[in-house]
Amino acid sequence: SPLSVVGGGNSSTYIVDLVTDIKSENGDAGVITIRVINDWAPIGAAHFRELVEDGFYNESAFFRVVPKFVVQFGIAGTPAENEKWQKSITDDPPNKSNVRGTVSYASAGANTRTTQLFINYADNTRLDPDFPPFGEVISGMEFADAVFNPTPNSTDGVDQDKYMTQGNDWIRKEYPGINFITAASVR
Repeated sequence: SPLSVVGGGNSSTYIVDLVTDIKSENGDAGVITIRVINDWAPIGAAHFRELVEDGFYNESAFFRVVPKFVVQFGIAGTPAENEKWQKSITDDPPNKSNVRGTVSYASAGANTRTTQLFINYADNTRLDPDFPPFGEVISGMEFADAVFNPTPNSTDGVDQDKYMTQGNDWIRKEYPGINFITAASVR
């Protein structure tokens, strides 16, 4: 594979750490580390960096878990932050496959990507035409696998509209045990 440069504003690859409230075996916070590869989906990769640097994912819940499929996140814990970032970005052409551990934007159709992301729990190649991955989990997949399923009887996850408009106070009350990204950072 080609040599990648980590860090820097225009590098071809950068790393994001998602610190979670899921505990490791030694009691430390579990960290999901994502390598973002700009060449896979440059528009999505650049947008993700902006979101992380703005603090969008800090204190945001993993609001949808579909076992053997995906874990989804990307609604901020405050309504103001959600409103700030609702402008859609254009689609990247499909370039890589949605295999286990890859990270892609959720969307509601063509050119509707905003902030919601998912990590593939399995090889979901049927998603490839519409959901181009922009990164891959390089460590901490065990923490993604351990995310609490807040809606075990539904593949829809929590009420996303209520979470967007009522924030973390609402989701913590309605879904005790839900897991969070406590901090996200680029390195």
